[in-house]
Amino acid sequence: MGEERRGDPTLSIRTVNAPSKAGWLVVHGGTMMELRVPVTEVPLCIGKDPDAQLRLEDPHVSARHAEVVRTDSGFAITDLDSRNGTLVDGVSIRSAVLQPGATITVGTTRIRFESRGQAPVAGAFEEREATRFGRAIGQTPAMRQLFGVLHRIAPTDLSVCVLGETGTGKDVIARAIHDGSLRKDKPFVVLDCGAVASNLIESQIFGHVRGAFTGAVSDRAGAFEEADGGTVFLDEIGELALDLQPKLLRVLETGIVVRVGTTSEHVVSVRVIAATNRDLQAEVRAGRFREDLWFRLSAAVVTLPPLRDRRQDLTDLATSFVQAIRPDLGIGVDAMAILENHDWPGNVRELKNVIEGAVAVCEGSELSPRDFVLFHRRMRQPTIDRLPLAGKSLDSIERSAIRQSLAHFEGNKTKAAEALGIAPSTLYAKIKKYEL
Repeated sequence: MGEERRGDPTLSIRTVNAPSKAGWLVVHGGTMMELRVPVTEVPLCIGKDPDAQLRLEDPHVSARHAEVVRTDSGFAITDLDSRNGTLVDGVSIRSAVLQPGATITVGTTRIRFESRGQAPVAGAFEEREATRFGRAIGQTPAMRQLFGVLHRIAPTDLSVCVLGETGTGKDVIARAIHDGSLRKDKPFVVLDCGAVASNLIESQIFGHVRGAFTGAVSDRAGAFEEADGGTVFLDEIGELALDLQPKLLRVLETGIVVRVGTTSEHVVSVRVIAATNRDLQAEVRAGRFREDLWFRLSAAVVTLPPLRDRRQDLTDLATSFVQAIRPDLGIGVDAMAILENHDWPGNVRELKNVIEGAVAVCEGSELSPRDFVLFHRRMRQPTIDRLPLAGKSLDSIERSAIRQSLAHFEGNKTKAAEALGIAPSTLYAKIKKYEL
């Protein structure tokens, strides 16, 4: 979501003032010029369909491409499963709250949204300052783009699926989406599908009545009933048993919950956020996850990058974890070098745990290498570019590389030559040259 997509760097996502009573779609591209279409209480359809309120003669636009409607939070646009998708300010969306001046792109046609009596929130989200979303922080382009998308998704009621390796912060993102939604004052209920015993997971999700099974001594509401009006976060959704997936799909589609041991129905209004470290599309192909459930959960899909792919954020993350515990404590240069040379297989969660351990034993004014006494994980090998090679002759560097390769492959010259990228005959000549 870089600046090259549009000239205006401001990307306002939410509005807290009362919805405007009047809005217009101003068409200034495609085959039509400066056409202004009012948006009223009735949903406005955009497309090539003759019955569409905003009909576009654009070959790249679907018959019923998108729909604009007034909601409690203002005007919102929803893509109607169009062939080429709908973009708002350069971001592909399923649904998004529109702000004054937002640019909608359908096919090759650009449409500007205008409204009367509605202004962006003071201090609204700025694309150049998209370095935070809830408690999640990041300066890298990937994180800035991700935060921009999340700011758009949060105010909607879309189901969201958060993907990423273990420890990347999927739970933090889920909470931030809830806090940025219209349901923020309602419950946020977390259910870890991988941590509940298989014989109890159905009860945890849907609830049960007394006597439904051994140990059910009283009626109990499940996660969906507890989250009524708010958000339910289904962590590790990829671990959900295949026989329970149709029941979950039914709740998502109908909003009706049936507790275990009864046929009585409870109607709920719940937004669902799911998370997993599994590749759900691969799980679908393998027959371990229902395709229709995946489609229902994937109205919006975001993927969190692993920490090794966002090393620019390491300093900010480490500093924030330190200051959350001891605001007066710093991180020494040598201590930061240790953090930078680690692979972080456990991602942000591992970093947080390491920092907490170091702060607990630190006796000085800043963290030093000795404070990482419990830090024995695999360290990242320095790249050739970071090795201290300056001032050394090329012959000495080559001699060391050959010596190390021979030692690594236990004297196997064929493997050593292959690793060095030279012919075995060349390696033999160099061994003789350097008297190895």
